[in-house]
Amino acid sequence: MAKQTINIGSSANDGTGTTIRAGGDLINDNFNEIYSYLGDGSSLNSALLTIVDESSTESAINIGERLAITGGTNLTSTVSGDSVNLTLNSSVTGLTSVQTETLTNVSGNLLVASATYITEFRGGGSTEGQIQLNCAQNSHGQKIKAQPHSEGITNEMLLPKGGNSTLVSEIATQTLTNKTIGIGQLTCNTRAYTGDGSTVAYTVTSGATVDNVLVFLNGVFQRPTTDYSVSGTTLTFGTAPVSADNILIKEL
Repeated sequence: MAKQTINIGSSANDGTGTTIRAGGDLINDNFNEIYSYLGDGSSLNSALLTIVDESSTESAINIGERLAITGGTNLTSTVSGDSVNLTLNSSVTGLTSVQTETLTNVSGNLLVASATYITEFRGGGSTEGQIQLNCAQNSHGQKIKAQPHSEGITNEMLLPKGGNSTLVSEIATQTLTNKTIGIGQLTCNTRAYTGDGSTVAYTVTSGATVDNVLVFLNGVFQRPTTDYSVSGTTLTFGTAPVSADNILIKEL
């Protein structure tokens, strides 16, 4: 219904306006429409609208009250016309938990900037903190894993300087190149024997070769292959050391 207007005439008591009864009827019609629109026809609702969040918690916005939409932590809210925009801040602070399985960046690297410049991957229970680096197809990967708690280790590991390189494994068979190792840094197994003038064969550790065994007779270095050979667990001299010769074998 359109608003009903009372005709008040051209001047006071000129007899041209709406009668008192008709005017009262117009007033009633206007109020009836208001009460029907904002209430149940006889009473007005105090709540203008009800808002509900994701947890189904409700809150009523009463007539005369304002609905405020704030961004909260790491969010900024702006109003433009009849639109409210919520924008994630370019710098996210105070983040303690991310309920998602995948973090992605549509362009460039995924950056992590902490005040201490340390990104910590925590362990839990009996499992140490670790990082898995997958292959390009994500079908398999390799893990960087901390030492177990029982070792009580807190240290730093610096990556190698220079060009691209591969880390040396304790298990894999690898060849070191362009490395200098001081004598004091070598750990080896030492065997000492005494020559008798006839024995040429002496025991060494399984896996030893002429390339990783140093032999000295009375302090004089012996030439691999030329002066001795190694096969299995036996080192054999070309000529038997004479009686009382001091034989020193260092297995590297």
